[in-house]
Amino acid sequence: MVKPVGYIILIYLSISLSGFAQNDSLAQAFIAKKNIEELQNEQKELNFQKFFFQALQQKAIGNFDKAISALENCQNIKADDKAVNFELSKNYFELEKFIEAAVYVKKGLEKEPDNLFMLQLLKDTYNRQSNFKEALEIQKKISEQKPDSQLDLVILYIKNNEVENAKKLLIDLEKKGILTANLLPFKKSLLEGNALTSSSNPISKPVEQQSIEELKNSYKASKSFTVLKHLLLKLDTKNQFLALEKYSDEAIKLFPAQPLVYLMNARALNQKKAYSNALQILQNGFDYIVDDVLLEANFYEQMSLSYKGMSQNMNASKYYNKAIALRQKKS
Repeated sequence: MVKPVGYIILIYLSISLSGFAQNDSLAQAFIAKKNIEELQNEQKELNFQKFFFQALQQKAIGNFDKAISALENCQNIKADDKAVNFELSKNYFELEKFIEAAVYVKKGLEKEPDNLFMLQLLKDTYNRQSNFKEALEIQKKISEQKPDSQLDLVILYIKNNEVENAKKLLIDLEKKGILTANLLPFKKSLLEGNALTSSSNPISKPVEQQSIEELKNSYKASKSFTVLKHLLLKLDTKNQFLALEKYSDEAIKLFPAQPLVYLMNARALNQKKAYSNALQILQNGFDYIVDDVLLEANFYEQMSLSYKGMSQNMNASKYYNKAIALRQKKS
């Protein structure tokens, strides 16, 4: 028996409407799922920004451990983020955990190999580890982007006992007419020598035997670092700190690559209770120390005094212990 046409059409419509209803439900479920995923992603981004900003706040007030914790939360949201790795490196550097600092800044450089700020931090990290060979290689890359950083390149050549390369660089810069004022002391010491002659020194006595006034006259006539060094040391011994500040301040301008002048200037500043200025001077001069354990210990001792004067007793103790450890190592 043939079924009525109307009945067949009704069945067809019923099936079609059921299919449409099922498809509509699937579409609504898909849209709902998509909306949930978008909301979740938006929340993750908000959380990332919150933790990252928290890390910057904690670093700004010196809470480097807390900053690292906040950055680790960022890592849980976005793995291997360049900015997070860079910030982690900076915080570990401040904590003097240089191995960790190097690990994270290298991760950042994998994504942006020519980032000048990251390269600078990696070089500083190597310097603080006395890994001058690696520091030199990084400084070469920095100097390609930043020609005015040739001073650091000369210093690292010297620290690596590559004196001939330092001389070659100085000669090349002079030929090009771009030998800057802060490189002149190296030119004098490496290319011209720094010996005193009788014509440049009006006092016939050896500098070791001259009085403070005689040293002042000799220095005025010769502008020699050798004379200045003896003058600064004698002023320090005699506790003439006002004169010490005056002459060491001038010495930093004339001989910016000589770490002793920074130490003497900081000694004078600590005596007048200008602790923050003294600490800044010590930090500026620290990188010029080359294979001189006792001088490095003296720097740490003055840093300790600066921190103590600023009531930062934890840092004061840390740097005092560093000074003691170096002196014990030398003895």
